Amino acid sequence: MNDLHYQYWFMKNEDISYGKKPKLIEYFNDSFNIYRATKAELMASGLLEEKTVDAFLEHRKSFDLQKEFDEFNNSPFSFITMENDLYPKKLLNIYDYPYGLFYIGKLPSFERAVSIVGARRCSAYGKKLAIELGEKLGENGFTVISGMARGIDSYAHRGCLDKAGNTVAVLGSGCDIIYPHENRLLYEEIVSSGGAVISEYQMGASPLPMNFPRRNRIVSALSDIVIVVEARDKSGSLITADFALEHGKDIYVTPGRIGDSLSTGTNKLIAQGAGIIYDIDSFINEMLGIYGQDVVQSNIKKNKINLNFEQKKVYDMFDDYPKSLATVLEESKMDYLNLMSVVLSLEKIGVLTEVFKNNYVKNGTICT
Repeated sequence: MNDLHYQYWFMKNEDISYGKKPKLIEYFNDSFNIYRATKAELMASGLLEEKTVDAFLEHRKSFDLQKEFDEFNNSPFSFITMENDLYPKKLLNIYDYPYGLFYIGKLPSFERAVSIVGARRCSAYGKKLAIELGEKLGENGFTVISGMARGIDSYAHRGCLDKAGNTVAVLGSGCDIIYPHENRLLYEEIVSSGGAVISEYQMGASPLPMNFPRRNRIVSALSDIVIVVEARDKSGSLITADFALEHGKDIYVTPGRIGDSLSTGTNKLIAQGAGIIYDIDSFINEMLGIYGQDVVQSNIKKNKINLNFEQKKVYDMFDDYPKSLATVLEESKMDYLNLMSVVLSLEKIGVLTEVFKNNYVKNGTICT
């Protein structure tokens, strides 16, 4: 037996709470000593109740160290604990750090890491921002961390992957449980691209609601900076922001419209002193300056597109938030068929995008 056998056994144990495990390691020094500890020694730690100790000893007796370790070792998954030198040092800087993490893929160094979180039911504007932030951070060498949830999380991962960047998903379930189920392809791409999917929860653990707030502290702890893109009042993203404040991390937000429910949380963070991302390229330059690096120019050039008078008139009536044809028809006083013809021409040249039926947004192209 080696140290990893005892670490895996302690990772697998479910009698002792996640919060108590690091405290026991501090008391006994390592998992080997915990494995050999008597009832009296465990009780003397003052960390466990007697019924917990009895259950712990009973399960310890029946745990086959070699068999269990070999079975896990033959799976595609890995684990790392605070007893290992490669354990992310940033986690040790928080109060309630996990004893260990299960993961699949390759753990980065987390030296240049930025978290992007936000609304699950985000707007087209939020989707666009999350993708662009993921792209720009990824291509400039930052690790993008998020929770692989629907909405902003998934779009941030996707943007980073599209630029061959490194991204890490922190789950509120076991790292072998893909949640939501429709993110299976995203999960596989994160792993195959050299990123990682990680979790402190047991293999096979369900994505219970109570798991996600606890998960959010890891998203914050592994990052240098936390970005919130769209958040309703009392949103889970604000829990991550609260952890970021507790951990001494910088928080940035993308501002939104007053009165928009998706902007309530982010605008409150601005009022509390969060940094504002008013231009993504400027933000990236600021981040690179912090790390003493020059900006890496994007390979994509934004070409100016010349529009005719009618196209320009219609284009200017749209913005980064979805707008319906009915609204533009009323504002423009144009004939319906004529308006449809112009909108379709703008869509064809790629300056407008239909985000849902008869609702369009600008795609960020410079038009003159």
